[in-house]
Amino acid sequence: MPIIDCVYARGEFFLPLSVGVSSPHYFIFDTGAGVSAIDENLANERGLIKIAHTELAGTAGILVVDQVRIPRILPLYRGRGVDELAWYGLTPTKQDLSAFRLPLLGTREAGLLGNDYLQNFVVQIRFSPALMEITRPTGFTPAGADPERFIPFTLDYATIVRVEATLDGWLKTPLRVDTGSATMTIDGPYLNVPPTLWRALRQRHPEYVIEDELKATGIGGEVALHVARINTAVGFIALNLFEPGGWMTLDYPNGRIYL
Repeated sequence: MPIIDCVYARGEFFLPLSVGVSSPHYFIFDTGAGVSAIDENLANERGLIKIAHTELAGTAGILVVDQVRIPRILPLYRGRGVDELAWYGLTPTKQDLSAFRLPLLGTREAGLLGNDYLQNFVVQIRFSPALMEITRPTGFTPAGADPERFIPFTLDYATIVRVEATLDGWLKTPLRVDTGSATMTIDGPYLNVPPTLWRALRQRHPEYVIEDELKATGIGGEVALHVARINTAVGFIALNLFEPGGWMTLDYPNGRIYL
């Protein structure tokens, strides 16, 4: 499997990509994005052509944004493009991402690499030391993994990775896997659920209470998140849930997460 340059920090993987003939530009590996995104300043610098106007549901609301076409985008290894992973004609949304900072001195986020690209590949990641491998096979099973032990997933209506989960041992609900969600200042894995699920959980457990409030920046602006602790959960999950296992593989062609 081709190894890809990457940086792992704050619970996110940052990948240097070549956009057209310019590189490197750091994109977040984001299974929570059905459509990739590119910073508007970079899109303007590269002269990317507008092809559509669309609505985008972000963390803090609905945005109306342009879509542009990137002639060629490809991941880098040791600063050089990996030609077999090149993608031609990717159509990301164009957004102002200037508020997002990378864990690299003087570097801003160039974009989000979403499932419009990722769904064509198998992606294997290791957390420490950080390593990412991407390939195109079918019937893939990671070395040392039990081929019958995996979490099935689908891409939902917004082409975002979705798994079936159970909260507190009884409340069944579909929940998304969002590798673009940065680790928050919370002890242990966290999930993000809508108010309807929170009310259902509280009906059975009235002792559940809001303990804190976090400010988070997402697509659309800043949002306030109430924080509460429940007994057991797997939910709108980020990479910090999988990090203790050391590695994970997303097999998009077969809809499987190996751990």
